[in-house]
Amino acid sequence: MQLIEIILFLTLLLLLSTIVNHYVKAIPVSLIQVVFGCGLALIGNFSINLSTDWFLLLFIAPLLFNDGRRFPKDELWELRWPIFANAIILVFITMFFGGLLIYKLIPSMPLPVAFSLAAILSPTDPIAVESIAKKVRLPKNILHLVNGESLINDASGLIGFKYAIAATVYGAFSLKNAVGDFFYISIVGAIIGVATMLVISLVRKWLYKNGLTNLVFNVVLQIVSPFVIYLLSEDVFHASGVIAVVTAGIVYHVNNTSTQSSSAELQLISEQAWNIIVYLLNGIVFLILGIELPFAMESVINDMKFNTFQSIGYAVVTWLIILIIRIVWIILYEICHNLITTKKIGPIDIRAANIVGFSGVRGAITMAGILSIPLITVQNEAFPDRELVLFIASIVIVLSLLAAVIVLPLISKNDPVVSYNNDNHWSEEKARIYVLNYVIDDIKQMERPDKHICNILIDQCELMIRQLSSIKPDELEKSIRSLAVEYEHQAVKKLVADNVVTSKEANAINYQINHRELKNLVAFNDFNFKLEFMSAIQTTKLWLFKQRSDKEQKLKIQKALIMVNDYTVQKLNEHGDSKVIKSIVDEYTNLSLALRTRSLDYEKYYRIAKERELEAYRKGIQELLINDKISLKLASKLRQEVNYVENNELSTD
Repeated sequence: MQLIEIILFLTLLLLLSTIVNHYVKAIPVSLIQVVFGCGLALIGNFSINLSTDWFLLLFIAPLLFNDGRRFPKDELWELRWPIFANAIILVFITMFFGGLLIYKLIPSMPLPVAFSLAAILSPTDPIAVESIAKKVRLPKNILHLVNGESLINDASGLIGFKYAIAATVYGAFSLKNAVGDFFYISIVGAIIGVATMLVISLVRKWLYKNGLTNLVFNVVLQIVSPFVIYLLSEDVFHASGVIAVVTAGIVYHVNNTSTQSSSAELQLISEQAWNIIVYLLNGIVFLILGIELPFAMESVINDMKFNTFQSIGYAVVTWLIILIIRIVWIILYEICHNLITTKKIGPIDIRAANIVGFSGVRGAITMAGILSIPLITVQNEAFPDRELVLFIASIVIVLSLLAAVIVLPLISKNDPVVSYNNDNHWSEEKARIYVLNYVIDDIKQMERPDKHICNILIDQCELMIRQLSSIKPDELEKSIRSLAVEYEHQAVKKLVADNVVTSKEANAINYQINHRELKNLVAFNDFNFKLEFMSAIQTTKLWLFKQRSDKEQKLKIQKALIMVNDYTVQKLNEHGDSKVIKSIVDEYTNLSLALRTRSLDYEKYYRIAKERELEAYRKGIQELLINDKISLKLASKLRQEVNYVENNELSTD
């Protein structure tokens, strides 16, 4: 299978895993991807020949750059010392003590290999932490701690891993040289990351200010940056590409938030682009993990050193070693912190230590590092126990995910739900309802000639308010709305039969009817496959047989729409005058009146009213933000939706 086919196939599996996770929320998507990968290897005998160099470049460089971009902000600054202690000190403690214990557990495994295994199992995964946090009620400070350390512990873990691998490959290790090299590759790597990112940022901003505002160019330049920086650090200066891309990401983050040189649209698109990249890379890494797991197990068994149960036992004990070291470290850190601050040991929160311990799930960086282990040493010998290391690391990743999903809900079930917002901030639903009411009040103040079009917009806003207020449409309203659409289509058929409109004109009218019904279904969070299918067919027919219509034909279609609405109102009124029927009748009446008032200029004046509506949306959002009723993050989200509606409904060909 060619490379492009492999990428497309893995991407399709990745999408399928997300769909499965949507319906089976109890299982993390990472585990689903591992299972899919295993199935692919076992059933289809699917395998991937991995190159160490491109794997490090393709996966580690962008993932770590993204970690740097998401460097802890103000809410994490308060926990900076425990975060950095966990991200640096704990990693090297895990590497040293964990490596020694693994070496004692598996005597045939060389000590440097044991150190490399412990080192690469040290970093926690930020994506996995966030996915677990969405399902588990983690205490707020613990979530900040675990999330913060997971963003910056990759570099320290990969540096330790790199030295242990080098000691195995070259068969020698010098502490003096290692310390010297450590400072060289760390300092030079950091300098390269800072300097290169500053240069790239300055060039990008200079080009932007001089007219090169092309969004695609600017986004691609940002995406390419970590690959260039990693290669520059590793291949040219022989420094740490890991540290270089992390520091570059931090510099980008700090520089980007302290200036306003780029447009909001550029920042929004670049964030979405990075979300796509991280989604793809993380998912593919877990799929590859699943693919490699059966082959690693087969290689371990065929090696005749270990049987299946013995290999699984090694993996389980290794996970327990890493977990216990983490929990003990948290307890010791708390004791030391109490001694420094209060001069007393004080009570130790064992439950919190266990929550932090089980929250330390492993993920993409661990797998990317393990898969980068070379096949042979400089002596042209096979890398010692490579398959066993791969198998143990894979099982530890799976066990850490399973343990977090199973154990964390049991030990943290009484904790309050994590909230990043100010306690005085409104919920998203309350904010949306306020803005919609603000819009309604503003629309009512528009000039009277457009009152019927304004009433249509008000009907739409009220429909959304009802949905947000959890006032679910009852079966009566659903049936009446469906009946109204049937009457509309009946009216169109009568117009065709009476030669009032042609079949092509009828198709255009039916398209508008279905489009309006689809918008109602969206407001009610409903879905109609038949309606979606018919709308797609009608859209295709309109595109294929589109003709330039003159004013006379437009007026003819507008009059036909009025006749359809009048027929629908007449038929609905035959069912009585209940509140639900009256409300739906008013919607059709408003549309007919608007079409009668504006006829050929209906679309023009609808655009004018819609622009006024969207401007009112923005004013309502700004008012909530100024009064500190909503967070800046929610305000940005709501504004983004307004921009989307504006581009979607008001853009011209």
